[in-house]
Amino acid sequence: MRRVQRAWKEAERVLEKHDVRRSPVDVGAIAKQYARVVERPLDPDVSGVLIPLDTGGWVILLNATHSPVRQRFTIAHELGHLLLHGYTAPHADRSFRFRDARSSEGSALEEIQANQFAAELLMPRALVLKATRSHPLEHAPEREGDDAEFDTWIEALARRFNVSKQAMTIRLSSLFA
Repeated sequence: MRRVQRAWKEAERVLEKHDVRRSPVDVGAIAKQYARVVERPLDPDVSGVLIPLDTGGWVILLNATHSPVRQRFTIAHELGHLLLHGYTAPHADRSFRFRDARSSEGSALEEIQANQFAAELLMPRALVLKATRSHPLEHAPEREGDDAEFDTWIEALARRFNVSKQAMTIRLSSLFA
């Protein structure tokens, strides 16, 4: 758990450094302070690549065929790798599963940390909590139609933070578990 907390704290540090006070977070502008961001068509399974430059800088290469919200998450995820893991060689993020060959190599933890960093950067805890104050979160709907209302609310939050509905759902479940 301590290693995941490190990812959250690093994201909080970045948010504070860039004086982020509202959503959606301009992750592109933040990332440009640490790396050059470039879009190119990549293999569909590759979301992003972190590439060191001979000059000492970095490039975050995004899959141009992915949706804008996916690209935002990828930027934040790759920035998490850059700030947390001290890579010196290129790093590509393919579709990630919790139990695969990489799990035994230690990269599963790095992927989890990068995802947690990205979630905190794009959906800062304080801003999500503020946005959810007006809507009670319930584990089970009390009346017919509550599911549709809840779904509409999740979609509105996702638009507010400019993330996917899936990312917002995961974020809320982690904050209110």
